Amino acid sequence: MLKLIADNPEPDVNLALADEHIRTNAPAFAAEVIRFILRQSPYDELKEICRQQFVDWWKLSMPSGSPKNNYESVYWYLLYLIESRREDELRGNRFANRRVKECACYLMNKGKFPDYARGIRP
Repeated sequence: MLKLIADNPEPDVNLALADEHIRTNAPAFAAEVIRFILRQSPYDELKEICRQQFVDWWKLSMPSGSPKNNYESVYWYLLYLIESRREDELRGNRFANRRVKECACYLMNKGKFPDYARGIRP
């Protein structure tokens, strides 16, 4: 069950939890995205990983809105991009595929910051 944001009265603790969540989950999520793109994991598994990313975030009872930094922004952008596309679009559409790869590489510190990737917290 999700907690209300009002139930978590310590915003400084929230910021630390949010930072830890992003540092921990973003590189692992990006690695799973690359595995999918390389056809080493199925689409259903990637969708389940996306769902779990949201569930883990909502357990933190964080407010929605602007991310703290570019790294977090790319994380949310990639998550929403994966969530909003079908399997054939992610693998077959060059535009979507390129964006997915660029964002995933950036989150794994293997690429430059994608200027277009502006995500927001759910």
